[in-house]
Amino acid sequence: MGKKGQKSNPKEIATNLSQHFENVSCLEKVEVTGPGFLNFYLKPNFVNSQIQDVLVNGVRAPPCKSIQKVFVDFSSPNIAKQMHVGHLRSTIIGDTVCRLLEFVGHDVHRVNHLGDWGTQFGMLIAHLRDQFPNYATESPPIEDLQAFYKESKTRFDADAEFKARAYKCVVALQGGDEDIIKGWKLICDISLREFNKIYERLDIRLDPVGESFYQKKMEELVPELEAAGYLEHSDGCKLIFVEGEDVPMMVVKSDGGFTYDTSDLAAIKVQDGHEWG
Repeated sequence: MGKKGQKSNPKEIATNLSQHFENVSCLEKVEVTGPGFLNFYLKPNFVNSQIQDVLVNGVRAPPCKSIQKVFVDFSSPNIAKQMHVGHLRSTIIGDTVCRLLEFVGHDVHRVNHLGDWGTQFGMLIAHLRDQFPNYATESPPIEDLQAFYKESKTRFDADAEFKARAYKCVVALQGGDEDIIKGWKLICDISLREFNKIYERLDIRLDPVGESFYQKKMEELVPELEAAGYLEHSDGCKLIFVEGEDVPMMVVKSDGGFTYDTSDLAAIKVQDGHEWG
């Protein structure tokens, strides 16, 4: 093998690698072919013994020395929006990882970190109040939430008065206004029903934990970090400088808002105690 930064011929690398498999008991031979491919030939008696073992004993997990608590964060679509291929890819890969870890025997928690909080809910709720004023007492017949989202976004971009009301709805949502919370839950429930149709079709189980779950956790986390001396102040922001990293973590923005760094830290803290059951 060449030194780091030194170019090597792929076939030479393959030849050198093949020599490390000469004494592997289950291999009949290792062959270097083409520009540097390795072909492994298993001994027939080894293959026969493995098939016989599976037929008699079934597929067995390899021994697990210690059971670990494992959190797999995957899928994570945004409420009121359709899943795109990135969400589906994450869903398939995440479920595969979970199944493997569960098969071995680990304590696996399948976390679906939903995008269920933020400015977009202000415009959705403002549009909901205009279209269905009695939504708090009568369930509105919203069949296509994606179209409903596009309608609200169009109004938000074009109508200054509607935009101002949307921002007020965000403030009311963050403040826990009862009617606004009902509208928010209504929108979330419609979205979750659609997501669950896909998860059920794929036979995938997840534990939904939205961004909303971490709002109070982030508010509690910042003074804890401040008291522990982790935060540094810069231009109104609160940062954590990590040794060996050039870019700091931004915990609080200059306008007082939180960032993904904040929610990630809150998630780590919560997962350490696993507060959502």
